[in-house]
Amino acid sequence: MMTVWRTALLTVLLAFAAAYAGARLGAEAPRKPARALRESIYETVHQQLQLTTAQQAAIRRIDDHYEHMRNARRADIGSADGDLAQALANEMALGTAAQRALVRIQGSLGDMQRDSVLYVLDVRAVLTPEQQMVLDRKVFDTLAHGPL
Repeated sequence: MMTVWRTALLTVLLAFAAAYAGARLGAEAPRKPARALRESIYETVHQQLQLTTAQQAAIRRIDDHYEHMRNARRADIGSADGDLAQALANEMALGTAAQRALVRIQGSLGDMQRDSVLYVLDVRAVLTPEQQMVLDRKVFDTLAHGPL
């Protein structure tokens, strides 16, 4: 009888540790590629371009909009990572629950990538043609030589 309780306790502890680790790692993992592009664009737009007051306000609104979306995607990825860890701890196989979690993770990562592209296009639309050329060069350089 003691062995059953010990095994159950060990399973619960392992599931909790796996869920915690998955959530922490999952929340960090998708940021690197998206963040490299985002940081590169942010630096270019806010430090290298001479923005008008109207451009600054428009870009601030764009930043706020996409920040909210990124946070929601990261939270969903963290939650799905926890679900994946729980499913793997319970099934010790790539069962239905684990596959559902993976599909959720993949969907959110794809959505984050699409959001990054839309963010760049929205920012680009606010810029003058000369500023767009500078931004375009930075985007192409970052994507060609970045972490992807």
